[in-house]
Amino acid sequence: MAINFLDLVTLYRKVDFQGSAEAEYCIENNAMLSLIENLTSSDNYILTRISLLGGNLQIGETVKLEITQPKVSIGWLYNSIDDFVEGDFLRTLPHNESSKKPYYIKSIDYYSEDDNNSNLIAAYKAIQKLLCRLESMSAYLDRNKFRIIFVAKQTFELHYDISKDLASFELLLEKCSKDLDGKVKIINDFCGWLDDGDTGKHLDVKKSILAVLLSDIQTPLKTFDIMDVVENIEFLYTSARGQLSIYLEDFKYEKFVQKLEENSEKFISRINDSVSKVLSQILALPIAAAAPVILKGRDSSSEVIIYIALLVYAVICYFALSTQKSVLNNLRDEVSDFDKQGKLPESLKERWDKEKVKISSLMDKQTHLYLTMNAVIYIAVVYSLYNISRSMPVFWSVILFILVIILSIAIYKKIKPKAPDPI
Repeated sequence: MAINFLDLVTLYRKVDFQGSAEAEYCIENNAMLSLIENLTSSDNYILTRISLLGGNLQIGETVKLEITQPKVSIGWLYNSIDDFVEGDFLRTLPHNESSKKPYYIKSIDYYSEDDNNSNLIAAYKAIQKLLCRLESMSAYLDRNKFRIIFVAKQTFELHYDISKDLASFELLLEKCSKDLDGKVKIINDFCGWLDDGDTGKHLDVKKSILAVLLSDIQTPLKTFDIMDVVENIEFLYTSARGQLSIYLEDFKYEKFVQKLEENSEKFISRINDSVSKVLSQILALPIAAAAPVILKGRDSSSEVIIYIALLVYAVICYFALSTQKSVLNNLRDEVSDFDKQGKLPESLKERWDKEKVKISSLMDKQTHLYLTMNAVIYIAVVYSLYNISRSMPVFWSVILFILVIILSIAIYKKIKPKAPDPI
């Protein structure tokens, strides 16, 4: 029958320990009888380190047992909290969950897998977790000398060999156990902050901040150890968060500056493209208008066709130019709302105002170009209509003008901006 540490704990909690190794137990039922027979068998002794010293293995009989530390591969047995702290804390690093073994403390009847922790155990686990987090933020671990190496302004060491001053560590542990909502909570919060994934991108900065702060709280000519960190935990947590916040604000500021510059360049590029896309088409209008003169001497029907083509081309240019003007108007609205939509910090508002003046000036020039090109289009339309009417009888000229007026009104209504809905 396979044996695990929970089987041993079941017996540990039933027996009456007489000393560090001897214990007595009155066998209550078949289940406990079978358990003791299995744990004390010669085949299992190397694993359980439990032997029968006296008494008969029968229900109702009291037996004497010798119980010592079992094979460490299945778990640890401690007589007192002092033995536990001294033995377990030094095995904390390197941190590896898979290598952790369960344990049982006789004096407080505590099993490591119990759901409820005593205040003392809760405080101990918080300090142990703090040590693991500090090691993960350090430069490297010197396991042989029980020290963590940090590099800040200069290299320094954080020692965690509490066996050299066990009494002081136990006093600190006792003090923390009475302040679970104060110091222990701060320790746990600090551990959470050190392990926070939201600032994972800035882990090196966080390590640097922590190293500098730890260096600052060192006492000259005194070994710097984990107890010093616990004593100054509130200062460390508050200062570290404050310094990281300052760094993140600066980091965000740089990101905003970059965003501002990129958007400013995009606005300028889009403004340049807005009206310039149809510039070549508009510039061709004077050449198209000159074509009839160049072709003077041909029959009048050919001349009319050329003027009609010029009129159609001018109308197409007008619609193309109107579309680009709408793009320019939308860009003007985007520029006006950018500081609100982009949520720029106040420190960048002045800089954006300067950029906006530059962009607005460029938009005004593009607007002037739009008006100039529009004038060229109107002139080309009037010129085309005039020459078409000259080449046609008066009746058809009147009909043409009426159709042009009707078409213009229809186009205007189609492209006229809609009034905003009343609020």
